[in-house]
Amino acid sequence: MSIKASLGLLFLFALILGFGRTDFQCRSVGGHRSVTLNFWNGFTGPDGRIMLGLVRRFNEAHPDIQVSMQRMDWATYYNKLMVAAVDGRGPEVFVLQSSSLPRMRRAGFVSNVTDLYQGANAVPVSDFDDQVIDQVRYGSDYAGVPLDIWPFGLYCNADMLRQAGFVDSHGQVRAPKDREEFLKAARVMQHMGPDGHPDVWGYALTNWRMNYQSILPQFDGHYFSDDGKADLTNPGNIAALKFLQSLNEGQRLIPPPENGLGWVGYRQKKVAMVIDGIFMVGDLQRLEDFNYVGFPIPTLGNHPGTMAESHVLCVRSGLDSVQQAAARQFLRFLSDNSIDWAKAGQVPARKSVRNTPEFKAMPVQSAFAQQIPTMKYLPKSTIIFELNIELDLAVEKVIRGRATPLEALKVANEHVQAFLDRDKNERTGVDAL
Repeated sequence: MSIKASLGLLFLFALILGFGRTDFQCRSVGGHRSVTLNFWNGFTGPDGRIMLGLVRRFNEAHPDIQVSMQRMDWATYYNKLMVAAVDGRGPEVFVLQSSSLPRMRRAGFVSNVTDLYQGANAVPVSDFDDQVIDQVRYGSDYAGVPLDIWPFGLYCNADMLRQAGFVDSHGQVRAPKDREEFLKAARVMQHMGPDGHPDVWGYALTNWRMNYQSILPQFDGHYFSDDGKADLTNPGNIAALKFLQSLNEGQRLIPPPENGLGWVGYRQKKVAMVIDGIFMVGDLQRLEDFNYVGFPIPTLGNHPGTMAESHVLCVRSGLDSVQQAAARQFLRFLSDNSIDWAKAGQVPARKSVRNTPEFKAMPVQSAFAQQIPTMKYLPKSTIIFELNIELDLAVEKVIRGRATPLEALKVANEHVQAFLDRDKNERTGVDAL
């Protein structure tokens, strides 16, 4: 046989095998095309195991749709997601924090999923609080499905609270309700060691910037003015930062900045109270012999309130109709079964799920959920990453005594405005709702 004839037969053989392989990959149990979805998220802790369990349940119930989950650290997650999107290798389904959605959406990576909220099997818009569904709503379109809410709240060592006398008429541990009670609790639960320095603190900061943002709504603080310009030096922002400053410089109620206790100190019973997100519950659930409780943040400012974020389920743009249908089915499944996700230390975004006896029996999650009517999300802006970096620096300067709140926020404001101007020249800074 000639070389030319041999190559021809080889090509024909490869072509037949190729068609056979394609037919095999696209055939499912029901005779329809099978679909594999890649699902990316940053759930690398205990929450990842629960999400993996949900994925396995979905795969068992949907033999023609198989979801492959990949977890990666949030610190590198968005860079990897953006690079994959640019190369066209991005996952079909992925999770975004609500504050990052505007930037990813503007990059054209996020698909419109408005049809998920329509029809007989719709995810009902009315089952979400207005400020929650607003995080994914752009005009009449929807860019994803909010899976959860993570408000910040007050974690307390129940034994220390009881010893300090914070109990109600039924003998149950209660939280400090306002600034006066909060400061009293922080003083009473501070214990001096043999060297004359505290070896147990009543309160400690965890993530400094997020602690600041978590009380900002109580002081009527905000980030941008009504016309979309940076407004970090407003009176509410300054007042909230002055309060944190007073805990360190004026009253010595928090560990020195170099001490580094924070959340670790709370876990080690060296700190009685901390303010942090609901997502930290999973870390506490692994501890033995630790009697912890969760409460809404005391009213430290003008009224109750706290910061909130959400994990948003998104679909990559550019999928074909079969992939889109499969992805939407998976999103609907996770939303419908978010009571299981709540066990990972989350507050479900669906009101109907939060009204179940099962959720109300989750003490910390249900306590933090009480703040939903007064919680505030970050603005829907494409420069939130840059804003948070500037706030990180500003809050650190104040806590370390290197600048006054006004000085630190003034520098941050100038930088954030520069980011807004540059972004506006490229397209637009703050998305119009």
